[in-house]
Amino acid sequence: MFVSWRVKALFVGPAVAYFAVFMLLPVLAALGLAWTSWTGFDIGQASWTGADNFVALVHDPVFGKALWHTALFVLLSTVLLNVTGLLVAMLINTRARGHDFLRVAMCVPLALSPVITAVLWQYLLGPYGLVNQLLSDVLGITGEPIGFLGEPALAFATIVSATVWQYSGINMLLFYAGLQSLPSERLEAAAIDGAGWWSRTRFVVLPHLRPVLAIAVLLNLIGGWKVFDLVYVLTKGGPNRSTEMLSTYLYEQAFTINNVGFAAAIGCVTCALAIASMLVRRPLAGAEYA
Repeated sequence: MFVSWRVKALFVGPAVAYFAVFMLLPVLAALGLAWTSWTGFDIGQASWTGADNFVALVHDPVFGKALWHTALFVLLSTVLLNVTGLLVAMLINTRARGHDFLRVAMCVPLALSPVITAVLWQYLLGPYGLVNQLLSDVLGITGEPIGFLGEPALAFATIVSATVWQYSGINMLLFYAGLQSLPSERLEAAAIDGAGWWSRTRFVVLPHLRPVLAIAVLLNLIGGWKVFDLVYVLTKGGPNRSTEMLSTYLYEQAFTINNVGFAAAIGCVTCALAIASMLVRRPLAGAEYA
């Protein structure tokens, strides 16, 4: 049946308008502001500075820390999310006792916003949080509370752990869906040939899940580069900028120091890194799925 262009525009138009106004225009505005000096109040006061903001990034030690911390966070969270998601998905796929409860428990954190997750972890791991109270009252450990959010190494580990706790359910669902499409005959044949659990996983399960793994890793990489809510609520980039991320440093520059042009340059770098992450999809998925 022939459908006129007016009818097509009626259905597609709202989505295109939403994308243009709330996504495309802000990106283009950020790209333009990255080459200016602006306080964020009167656009008429914005002055063209060329590549000065990007040059300043190279010589800014705080930006270097934020870039390193974000890259480390992306690497650790991506690896842990996929390992956790894959192992839990394989456990659920065996139909072991309690697999339904485990599947639901993995998905419950997905219903929480990152802010709620951060507040929950603050309640658990703060200086007077539940964990320190249990260590003191139940185990009898006295002395200063453990600074899960006050010591650099522990604070960074806490952020990574909270991220894995909240988002590993997505990876679990992706891998579980992929395992459902794996013919049981392949695993049975491998078992008959004498292959153990690791051999079946390495030579049968993982090759079958390569396309799923590529999508999961890609989503984790992109999400890792733009992490903000969890870090800002838990540590605000501290202590001593030990958990400073590109996004939190961008927020500080834009809304605390009012250096919008410099903040836009940070946003451009973050966006470029997230886009570059898309290059991992082809080698992970294989040429036949790229």
